[in-house]
Amino acid sequence: MEPIRLGESSLLVVDVQQGFTTLCPRELPVPGGLEIVPRINELLDQPWRCIDASQDWHPAEHCSFLGRRDNLYPQHCVMGTPGAEFVPGLRTGRFQTIWRKGFHQDFDAYAVTAQHPRFMAALRADAITTVVVCGIATNICCFHAARDLRRAGFRVLLVEDASAGIDVPAAGLFQDRAKAEGRQLGIEYVTTAMVLAAAIPGEGPRPSETEAERLRREVARLRGELDALRRALPDI
Repeated sequence: MEPIRLGESSLLVVDVQQGFTTLCPRELPVPGGLEIVPRINELLDQPWRCIDASQDWHPAEHCSFLGRRDNLYPQHCVMGTPGAEFVPGLRTGRFQTIWRKGFHQDFDAYAVTAQHPRFMAALRADAITTVVVCGIATNICCFHAARDLRRAGFRVLLVEDASAGIDVPAAGLFQDRAKAEGRQLGIEYVTTAMVLAAAIPGEGPRPSETEAERLRREVARLRGELDALRRALPDI
């Protein structure tokens, strides 16, 4: 396995929220959703150049919910409810930027890159070449983000023991199919131990983000949300 130079690498923690765990059993619990938290925290302990998190943030009438247009999933991760909150014990204080997604009623966004097209530009502006992805669900939101990032030219590693997956036949989403496609694209499927063993710290990761850098990333995030809101508003 090639080294992971932390000075040019970022960690993306995908949707580690209560609504995807047994803490909210009536929502969309994914097997193993709670058990992966210690592995994610091990990754969060590393001095990555950037640490990003995505967060499902759905309206109550989101198009993917049962009884709505797509009729795929139970209601989950509704904005402002316990299901939308991050899982207790997750070291969220390490997150530099939280990218909310799925907040437009008629637009589904499995990947943070779908809701926020400027996400990859923000990574490039930070001189990122490698993205390590973990979270929920391995074959859905993690995979869709990893696939977009790989197609954009980033080296992408998906940490399997720091992620939890689930098959959704109604949506044609299967763990084995996603992994086969990911491997064909060059996504590296690894473990936390493999990442830690390959990590090379001290090659330029900034000790703290400057205010200008923090604001630039926040502007990119907010622009994505503003664009989505503009699409949601009727023409006047």
